This record gives sequence, C-alpha cells and structure tokens, in this order.
Amino acid sequence: MTSSLHAPDGGPPVIITGMHRSGTSLLASLFASAGVSLGTRLIGASRGNDRGHYEDLDFYEFHARALDANGMRAEGFACVDEIGVPSSMRDEAAALVATKAAAGESWGWKDPRTSLFLDFWGGILPEGRFVFVFRSPWEVVDSLFRRGDQTFTANPALAARVWLYYNRRIVDFYRQSQSRCLLAEVTQVIADPAALFASVRQRLGVPVGEPAPRYEEPLLVRDVGARREAIIKALLPEAIDLYAEMRRLAGLPAASRYHPPSGAASIAEHAIAEWSQSAIAEDGRRRLEAEHAAVGAALRAAEARIAALDLEKRAIQGKLREVQDVGEELAAYVQRRVLEESRTEAVRAQPADAHAA
Repeated sequence: MTSSLHAPDGGPPVIITGMHRSGTSLLASLFASAGVSLGTRLIGASRGNDRGHYEDLDFYEFHARALDANGMRAEGFACVDEIGVPSSMRDEAAALVATKAAAGESWGWKDPRTSLFLDFWGGILPEGRFVFVFRSPWEVVDSLFRRGDQTFTANPALAARVWLYYNRRIVDFYRQSQSRCLLAEVTQVIADPAALFASVRQRLGVPVGEPAPRYEEPLLVRDVGARREAIIKALLPEAIDLYAEMRRLAGLPAASRYHPPSGAASIAEHAIAEWSQSAIAEDGRRRLEAEHAAVGAALRAAEARIAALDLEKRAIQGKLREVQDVGEELAAYVQRRVLEESRTEAVRAQPADAHAA
C-alpha cells in the first residue's frame, strides 16, 4: 500500500487498540468526538459497554474470519504461539482500507482484536498511526469476570494469560515502530485527554480536534483491592513485569519487579477461581440493586400518576355534579313553564259566559 490511503485532508488513518476491557471504547469515543470517522456500521451497546463499542463491523467481521481461519472464536481470547491473517485475505484487507480512505475524511477504526494482527496491518498501512491503551492486569481481569464471559468462568486464570498475550504483542510492535505509535495507560486518557490528543497531533501528525468529555467514573475505574493485585503477582509475575515496562514506555513511574515465593502460583490458581465467582456474584448483586431501584422508581412514578389521576377524577366528578345541578334546575324550570302554560291554556279555553258569571 502507498500513501494513497491517506484521506486528502484528514491525515493518516488511526488504529485504536488494546486488550479487551482496557478503555479502548472510551479512547475511541474521544477520537470520534475529535473528528475521526470510525465507520458507519458500528457495534451497539451491550452488557459491560452501555455507551457503545465504537467498533466498525467491517473490521470486526474481517478479524472474526481471520480468527476462524486460525481455529479460534471471534472474541479473540488468544494465547497461541502463532496467529496470522491468511494470505488469501490480504486483497480483501487492502480493498477495505481503500474504501474507508476514499470517503475523503480523517478515518480509522477501533477493535481490540487488531492487537493480534499488528504486523499484518502495519504492512497493509505503512502510513497508519497506532494508538494503544492499556490497563493494569488485575483491573482487566476483574472487569472480564464481572462481564460474565463463559470462557473465563470455566478457566479464570486464562483472563490474566490473555492480558499478557495481547500486551506482549503490543509492546513488541511498539518497540519496532515507535515513530508511528502512541502508548498510554487508561489513567492518562482519563486524567488529561487534551494532552493525549496534543501528542496525537504533534507526534503522530494526525490533525484531530479537541476531544469532548466522555468519561464517566462508574463505567471504568473500580478499586479491586490489593489482595487481587497480589493474586495476579503470584499467578503470573511476568504480567506484572510487563505492566511495569508499559508504564515506563508511557512515561509513568514503573512499579518494582515482583518475585513470588515458591508455591504461590498454585495457591493463586485457587484464589483467582474464587475471585471469578465473587466478581460474578458482585456484578449480579449490583444489577439486582439497580433493577430494584428502577422498580422502586417506576412504582413511585406509578403512585404519583395514580394520585394525579385521582385528583383529575375528583375534578371531573365535581364538574359532573355542577352539570347535574344545572340539569336539575333546568328540568325544574321547564316543568314550571309547562305547568304555567297549561294553566294559561286552560283559562283561555273556558266559555265566555263563565267569565260573565
């Protein structure tokens, strides 16, 4: 591919990606608000992503077919040695990005699964700009558990291993292509989106505008507690090391490296299974509380409506009584008039000699 895939005035395409549950939807929503077209067929809202995914179905479906060709499901929860796009799909990918660029506007896409095919897309789009977002492994694992994915209910430790797999690929690509990549922790996206977008303009050369406020605290940040962080450290210390390295690459202070004691991984396997079940239960409790609150609000609204209807009923009954009173008065008046008319007619009908007598 050549620079013909630039939009005429929109600059290079922007590829937004990162591990699932890391803030990619938040980041994509900011790019959309800053003037980057992320597609016309977007995946809608769903459980765990109430504001929408900002994922272009064209790229989602392409990645789903590529994953299927590798014997994997569309979710892309991968931990395999080799994964790639079949050569037979290369022309399809080239046609897809050419169609997007032909719209003549700043464009890009967001899909966590892009992280699995970075070398492929880097070759298809040598002028592309990659913006990666990451989040601590314990927060991502907790978010995956709360969303209730059956894959992780059956194998809770897999959630941490998928985090490691995705982010290793991101770091490897970032090190090879730093001039066209930007790496940020989700905390940086939340704290100062304006600074992040200044870097997008200055470092990546993408002419984006200023992002609109999109972050809502209940949708992303949760305090999962030091105990769960310790579980990840014991289960998969290399994930902690990689997280520290990613923070360093993003210009943040790196945590110290962790070396677990002997036998800690086995204990952590049991602990993370317990964590998975408790997270699912907690999410269920929160949803029940939300439903209970919604039912309570609906009941209060119904009671208020009933009270209002009762007032309306009373007012109507009062009007009816007034109408009845008027009707009765009118009926009495008519009756009097009829009686008077009858008497007058009777008087007129009497013989003239009766008057003389």
